[in-house]
This record gives sequence, C-alpha cells and structure tokens, in this order.
Amino acid sequence: MVVGGDPASVVGRRLHEVVRAAAERLLLGRDSALVAAQQDALAGVLREVVDRVVTGYRVRAVSLQPGGTAAVLVSLEPQPPLLGALPVQVVYTGVHADVQPLVDRALAPALPEASALTAGLPQAALAWAAPLVQQEVTAVVERTVPGFTAAGRVEGTPPRLVLTVGVRDARLVRDIGVRFRSSSIPYWLLHQHTPQVISMAEPLRGLPVAFAATHRSDLERLLAARLAAYRPVVDYGIVARPHVQVGDTTHITVVADSTLYRGRVEARLNLGTHAPVPDVRAQLGRAFGGLEPFVELTLIPSNLAWRWAVGVRVALGGSVAVGVRTRLDGEDTETFLQYRLSPDLELRAGHFARARLVETTLSYRLTEFVSWEAVATTRGDVWLRLVTNL
Repeated sequence: MVVGGDPASVVGRRLHEVVRAAAERLLLGRDSALVAAQQDALAGVLREVVDRVVTGYRVRAVSLQPGGTAAVLVSLEPQPPLLGALPVQVVYTGVHADVQPLVDRALAPALPEASALTAGLPQAALAWAAPLVQQEVTAVVERTVPGFTAAGRVEGTPPRLVLTVGVRDARLVRDIGVRFRSSSIPYWLLHQHTPQVISMAEPLRGLPVAFAATHRSDLERLLAARLAAYRPVVDYGIVARPHVQVGDTTHITVVADSTLYRGRVEARLNLGTHAPVPDVRAQLGRAFGGLEPFVELTLIPSNLAWRWAVGVRVALGGSVAVGVRTRLDGEDTETFLQYRLSPDLELRAGHFARARLVETTLSYRLTEFVSWEAVATTRGDVWLRLVTNL
C-alpha cells in the first residue's frame, strides 16, 4: 500500500510487481518455521531491497506472516517533491494544420486521463516510472482517437507532459476523387472546377481512414466552409453541399445548385416496348428563393418536332421539390414531386391530368453525365431510360 493515496494504476502495478518479486526471492522455498524465527531480519532485508529499487519511495513498514502461503504487507511513503497532474502540450507530426483542430477535439477526452498519470508520483520516481507513463499515454490516445497514436514524455521545469501525436494506421486516405451532382447547372460548367475542389480537400489526404469515417460530418463541414468561400460560388449565388465517401481513395460528391439562374440540358433514350420516343430537353429557370419558374423546350429527333412548356418548381428543403408543368399546345399538364434520396439516387412522381395517369421514376446517376432511370406508370407500362446530362 502507498501512504497518502494510490498512484496511477500503471505505477501501482509496477510497485506491486517489485515488492512481490523481492519477497519471492527472499522467502520462496524457505521453511515457514525458519521464516518465523528470522522474521525481523528478513523484514529488514526486504526493506533495504525495496528502498534501493523503488527510487522516490521509502518503506515505512513491513509485515510478514509466515505460513504455507506467506503474506507480505509493505507500506510505501512517497518522498517529496511530488508531481501533480501535469499540463499537456500537444505536438503534431504528419497531420495537416487545417484538420489539427478536429483532432484536438477528438483528443480532448484523453488529456485529463493522460495528465493525471503522474499525480502523486515522486519526481525522483520518474527515473523508472517515465517509460510506464509513456506507454500508458500511448494506450490512452489510441483508445480515444481512431487511427492515431502518441508518444508522451515528461520534460521541462516545471515539468509538463508533451504528446507527439501522429498517424498509426497503415490504411490512409491516399487519393481524392471529385464528382458533381446538380439539377440546375450544366455539368460541363461544373467539371472545370475539379482541381480547385481537390485542392480544398487536401487536408484529408494522409488521414487514417478509421478517423475520417468516424468524423465524416466534421470533414464535410470543413469542405462546405471552403466551398462557400470559393469565388465562383459567391459570385454566381451557388449553394454547394459536399458529401464525403471515405476510403483509401476518398470521393467527394459536390451537390451544387444555383440560387439565381438555372439551366438543364438532357438527352433521353427510352428502352422498352411501350417506351416513348427519344427526346432532348432543355430548361431555363430563374430562382426566387425556393420558387423557380422555368421554360422548357423539347426536341423530338425522329420528326424534328418542337414542344414548348412552362412551369414552376418549389423547393421544400434541400431534398424535396414540388411543381407543375404545362405544355403550351394544351396537350397536358403535369404535377410532380421530386425527392432526392442521396446524391446519386432520386425518386420522382408525376400526375398527368388529361391522360389520367401517374408516372413514377427512380433515377440512379452513374457518372456526372450519365444516369439510368426505371419508369413505371399506372397503366402498367414499364421501361428503362438512359439520360445524358450536358
């Protein structure tokens, strides 16, 4: 036992191991009657051995109880000066400066435990206890922050605990890919900004995959702030929302939509026995907050026919929109609902008043420019649609 309070568990275990080893070397194999006769002398030898080995502590009392299993009780008293909970200084190696605050927040719960490892420890005991403290600091950090490790050392006057934090895992974010998704901006305009987005995501490179996956939402907020400050985003009133898919190659999907003018150009190839003819559609709209009136022009290549339509779309948050579209020739009026399930998956339902049918479409985007759609109507017609976006 330690007089004045137990030290950190890792130090307490080492003190117990030292006393146990000294007692075993002294008593193991001796006749219990002889031990009882020489009890005081053996206690004195044990006191001298422990005093010499356990620097910083003084043996205050030794109690021996001989028998088939001897009981040994040693009381240790720490000798001043004693250390308290040390201030912690964190130093990073191989971690981008822009993500260090994020690692700081993840590391914060471990710092009080690491700081308290020296509480009540005699300063002289650092000669043998420092490696134990360093090993425990490493274990505490690795339990708290996925993918990271730390080397701790006590240094300076007054003493402080210096943590050198670095990457532990071999599986790191080694490459970054960028994809764009938009319902209002032609992709050929977005694609030219790929190098700039990769540059914004550079702090992710070298992060442990386990850490990036755990803190994906924080990384998305970091990227969202950088995108919001990007000059073209500011100048053209664009809302850009990043979605991070973590892996050795981490993909960043940027969902970008204009808050001012919106343009869409699609070529649609329908495949099926009851599928409509292929067409090319172009939409141009002007956004007023969540309200977007638009004009639509459709070209039917098979007979070079042109169809004009006008409509209005209302955004209900970032994933849902409702609207109505009517053809200028009076052929039909469609009321529609769009729901974006993910950056690549969208569900659309449209009701055609004159035809008295509902058309449901599930769209999956393969690349920035190509998507597949499965279409079904209440008349029982089903077909596939290949859509290319310009």
